[in-house]
Amino acid sequence: MSRLPALIGYWDCDLRNVLANDAYVDYFGFTPQQARGRHMREVIGETVYALNLPYIQGALSGEEQLFERTLIDRHGVTRYTQASYLPDIVDGEVRGFYVQVTDVSARVEAERARDEAIRLFEISMANAPFGKVVMTTSARILQINPALCTMLGYDAKDLLGRDFRELIHPEDRPFADIDLRRLQDRSVQQVSSERRYLRCDGTTMWMQRNAVLVPGAYGGEDVVVAQFQDATARRHAEAELARLALTDPLTGLLNRHAFTEHVDQSRDAHPDAPAGVVFIDLDGFKCVNDTHGHAAGDMVLVHAANVLRTRVEGRHSAYRMGGDEFVVLCLDTSAEEVEALAEAIRYSLTGTYPIQAGRVVLSASVGWTRGATDDIDALLRTADADMYRQKPKLRRKGDRDAVAPPEDGPYRG
Repeated sequence: MSRLPALIGYWDCDLRNVLANDAYVDYFGFTPQQARGRHMREVIGETVYALNLPYIQGALSGEEQLFERTLIDRHGVTRYTQASYLPDIVDGEVRGFYVQVTDVSARVEAERARDEAIRLFEISMANAPFGKVVMTTSARILQINPALCTMLGYDAKDLLGRDFRELIHPEDRPFADIDLRRLQDRSVQQVSSERRYLRCDGTTMWMQRNAVLVPGAYGGEDVVVAQFQDATARRHAEAELARLALTDPLTGLLNRHAFTEHVDQSRDAHPDAPAGVVFIDLDGFKCVNDTHGHAAGDMVLVHAANVLRTRVEGRHSAYRMGGDEFVVLCLDTSAEEVEALAEAIRYSLTGTYPIQAGRVVLSASVGWTRGATDDIDALLRTADADMYRQKPKLRRKGDRDAVAPPEDGPYRG
């Protein structure tokens, strides 16, 4: 009995010690011989005795007692113990009770560490400035923090238990499913992405997501812990910067860089498909700048761009190349359609332009060509040369009435 790590003893009805093992030395400083015959109060101390008295009385009344007690042993070490008082009943009479006290400090410390980890996790979830969610590997939401609820516009009670994939934009769900399968089969431990999500009001937002697999964390099952940061503002800013990089700031038309990019995209998608190019120049524009100032010239360019928008739609796109030069790119269009579009544009851009000082009358010189896109500079030069060949013809015709007007509305090819 003395070899047992637990404290073992027997106390009679007068609370005198009858039996004690060597563990009493470590706990209370009494050897078994010293403890024998002594009152329990003297052995375990007045404070512990007062705390244990209700359990002592319960044992003497014939009821088994089980409780936990914190003790400070003779070395000053705090021990967390579990005590058991077992009544000794003979012929229906309680003769005394057996005592067993087991040191459960390791278990208590582990439980406290666990509880502290849970508390810190809950604090982190509740106060994190970014969104956090814990879900099963089938995407069922187990926990979701206030920050993510705020971003998505939901109350937590409306999301708990739901499939998180329902919150992902439908076009992005297939990619999210791929990430989830990779976590499910443990081919990866962590995934990152930036995707669109649906708010409660139906609007779309962008979020940066990092997710990690935590094996066996939920009743032995794997869980996924993910954190989210709102990337909507940055995405919109990037989109605006990309738009500005391809847009002429004065007229709002696409610029020369956009023209080159779109030709390259068309050639990559359809290498053998020809493209039509319409080159436009405003005759007399320099005179407007010289006579009325650059502000008037800007008004003329903006008006010309607005006219082009009404004439160029569908498979075609308009660009300001610089100064008073504009280009229209025509895809999937015959030579006859390109020529008809060029004539419609010439007619639409020849006429009266409003400026601050009144109005000015300008004509448009328009040239066109159609050919392979492997040398777009050659196409531009050919269209430009054709435009200059049109200038003497237009001067001989004299005014816009020399050309029959096309039907109203945008030219769609």
